[in-house]
Amino acid sequence: MKKYLLYFSPLFFLFACGNGKEEASSISPENKAIPVRTVKVSNETLVQTIHASGIVTSENDAKPAFKTGGVISKILVEEGDFVKQGQLLATLNLTEINAQVQQSGEAVQKAQRDLQRAKNLYADSVATLEQVQNAQTALTVAGETQKMAKFNQSYSEIRSPISGKVIQKLMVAGEIAGPGMPVFYILGNSSKDWVIKAGLADRDWARLKRGDKAEVQFDAFPGQTYPATITRLADVGNPASGTFDAELTLGSNPPKMVAGLIASVEFFPENKGNLPVIPLDALVESDRSHAKVYTIENQKARAVPITIAFLHQDKVAVSKGLENIQMVVTDGAPYLFDGALVKIVQ
Repeated sequence: MKKYLLYFSPLFFLFACGNGKEEASSISPENKAIPVRTVKVSNETLVQTIHASGIVTSENDAKPAFKTGGVISKILVEEGDFVKQGQLLATLNLTEINAQVQQSGEAVQKAQRDLQRAKNLYADSVATLEQVQNAQTALTVAGETQKMAKFNQSYSEIRSPISGKVIQKLMVAGEIAGPGMPVFYILGNSSKDWVIKAGLADRDWARLKRGDKAEVQFDAFPGQTYPATITRLADVGNPASGTFDAELTLGSNPPKMVAGLIASVEFFPENKGNLPVIPLDALVESDRSHAKVYTIENQKARAVPITIAFLHQDKVAVSKGLENIQMVVTDGAPYLFDGALVKIVQ
């Protein structure tokens, strides 16, 4: 019996030693707290600005044309000329038009004679009342035809409907102009005529309204910012670009203005109220409009999913997720996990 015990005593000794090592290895050192810094969640009114490119154009332009067709006799202005409202720009060859006026005049005189003859015959009981009435109608028609001929004669010239600059001369002397065919393109150039048109995405267009403010910068005048106001928003999208136009009027103009200047526009839509705001450094695992932040509860980190409303400089406006959250972790946030022991440092 003693031999049996002695025989197994080494195994028992080894087993006992093995259990001691395993138990010792399972005792891990105390977890150390991760140092972090926190900031308070603030409620602020931030403006999510909208950026877009624009182009300078004139709100006042014209494409004057002749009322009647004919051969252009004279072109009195050239491209680049400044013109005043009512200034004579071009005339037609009046040979045919004057002939029409003369012809209509002769027709009126003949109708007058016919009416007088019909009246005389009616007085002698030779003509009927109907014949007199028909002659009277013929005179009226001839008179109206003469009015039209004289009207066309008076509009056989082009006068500028606005004051501005001749941007393009579309026809030259000797060409045949059809009725209503533009001969010039004139752009208004007074300080009140200049506007900026900017194309916007539908979601940005929906946030703006007439009267909203904006700031404009021009590539031609670097470093200068000009205040502007939205005066018109498009009711229909541009089928070519898929954008919606916003038209702005400048509060003050640059030293020189010309159609086609490129502008960079920053819009300031109306505020919709306060939102929780946190530093950009607090975001962890951000993905477009969703991210995660950490707050502290009982000296431990707790992950909080949030929905991002928009970014503003180095701040984040949060639309959902920070209800009843007073503080979030900034420094040290990337090293945290849910339930990690933390130590707040200053």
